[in-house]
Amino acid sequence: MKKINKPYLQRKINRLNKKIHRAESQDEQNKVWWRKIKLNTLKDKLNHTYQ
Repeated sequence: MKKINKPYLQRKINRLNKKIHRAESQDEQNKVWWRKIKLNTLKDKLNHTYQ
């Protein structure tokens, strides 16, 4: 099982941000919407776990 630590979550958030910006430039609104939901869950996980 992979350990979920702060650097891991930050890396996932960065990667997802890149995907969101790429989808916005290609006008893929459905992908943007789903990825923003995923981004919010990752940010919540990061904030709740490491405060």
